[in-house]
Amino acid sequence: MTDNKRYQELASKWLNGTITEDEKSEFRAWYNAHVDDQFELPLSFANNEEELKSRILTKIRENVKQESFYTVKPRLRWAIGIAASLFLVLSIGVYLRYGNMQQTIDRQLTEEDVQPGGNRATLMLADGRVIDLSANQSGIVIGDELTYGDGSAILEHELQPQGDPSRFMGISTPKGGQYQIVLPDGSKVWLNSASSLTYPAAFSQDKREVTLEGEAYFEVKRISPNIPFKVISGGQVVEVLGTRFNINAYKDEVAIKTTLVEGSVAVHRNATERQVAKEMILVPGEQAVLTDKGLQVNKVDTEAFTAWKDGYFYFHDATIRSVLKEFGRWYDVDIQYEKDVGDSDLFVGKIPREVSLATALQVIKGTGVRIDFREPQRLVIIKDSIGD
Repeated sequence: MTDNKRYQELASKWLNGTITEDEKSEFRAWYNAHVDDQFELPLSFANNEEELKSRILTKIRENVKQESFYTVKPRLRWAIGIAASLFLVLSIGVYLRYGNMQQTIDRQLTEEDVQPGGNRATLMLADGRVIDLSANQSGIVIGDELTYGDGSAILEHELQPQGDPSRFMGISTPKGGQYQIVLPDGSKVWLNSASSLTYPAAFSQDKREVTLEGEAYFEVKRISPNIPFKVISGGQVVEVLGTRFNINAYKDEVAIKTTLVEGSVAVHRNATERQVAKEMILVPGEQAVLTDKGLQVNKVDTEAFTAWKDGYFYFHDATIRSVLKEFGRWYDVDIQYEKDVGDSDLFVGKIPREVSLATALQVIKGTGVRIDFREPQRLVIIKDSIGD
């Protein structure tokens, strides 16, 4: 009996209640060993959707130890864990849950296979020159000299420090790009796709301030309580001494999100409003959300907002639109919706950012939408396929 057939047999026993404790252990071990492999189960398991949803949820609650990113919530969304792999054929370690489950999933993608983004950025020097940074490097260091992370020079001739705090430099990533920066004070910044960071050629003795558009992860070096580090992004200012945090401040998002991983930060509206705006102090595990309605603080899973820095997408109750927005930035494709896809389909799980777009899009294929590529704009058109 092949491994896959054995898995099907054990899954069937799990659902009909005839599985033994030893077989449960075997099932879990098999699943954990093959979570990234391709596997299928007969569609007959999905003949009675509502009954099966209830049975799956019951079995998971009773017998399956929850994964760190697996949750069950009291709404019409239902959990996908080990037993829910009966429905989905995914090879990239993603679990999906949604309200309108289709009994068939087309795993054969016909779209042109767009490759993932990589190390791409441009550097603007204080004298106005713009340099395309090497795609073979992952970051730059701004110190006594301007070098790549491995110590090699960025320019043919040494670039001596331009130590005037009134002169600014900048680094920008395109869609599909990312880059790392070590600032003059030793603080580290990871810049995500379609983002830019502006900073002085040298920090002054009493001020460290940068401006962000897009998304970046910061590891701020503590120097002195009298020299805080400030990040200005949109209408928000984040002030820190030494800490690790992520800021998502894309212009096409309705909110600026500041997620604290370590240390402490103060978040408030921009400096002109500081006298009337209440300052929020974050502790690790909290996120400040700034919208037109004001500033609020929520408890969050920080990994969901910093995973991009470590090379993967992490979705936690993410809608199709939010998933595709991230894909669009990373794979450098424009997303156009011909019909409303709704917000009932929610995604939980991880996808490596190194996979191709066609592979990443497999997570969308079972939700009742159709994805088309159209050249030369490379637009991804999302259509409701039900009733077409």
